[in-house]
Amino acid sequence: MPRFIAGLALIAVFAIAGCGAPPIYSESDLVLYTVAAIAGSREARMCSPSDIAFSEPPTTVQKVLTLEDYKNAIIRGGGKRGWTFEDGGPGHLIGSVAVRNKHFATVDVLFDTDAFTILYKSSQNLDYDASRNVIHKNYNAWIHNLEGEIQAEITQMKVV
Repeated sequence: MPRFIAGLALIAVFAIAGCGAPPIYSESDLVLYTVAAIAGSREARMCSPSDIAFSEPPTTVQKVLTLEDYKNAIIRGGGKRGWTFEDGGPGHLIGSVAVRNKHFATVDVLFDTDAFTILYKSSQNLDYDASRNVIHKNYNAWIHNLEGEIQAEITQMKVV
């Protein structure tokens, strides 16, 4: 029983905290999503990380990067997780991923030399429901992984 209660507490923390972005759950949603998590639901509130500051490397000497450098870092980082990108104009890339040639997601990645934002654009076979702002829980993992790879590329490029 203590493990069950600890599990519920952990679910509550993640439900309220979201994906690192400001909380997107109201307290009234907490019970609904806790029950859904316990029941094994495959959907989750959609995560759309915004204004994520690029990480600073653990050194005081840094290379100054151009907008093109950031664009290339996003393409390389996403490529490590199977994402492909099209140019959407200055500070805008359109990213797509296909998982097992069955599940597809497309996002807009907006960026400048300070931060980036990943916005949902479209998907197939991910049970997206715009009215409830929910999608298959794996989508959020893909976005979180994309975010991490982008940060890793930027950090690596900034070190002189």
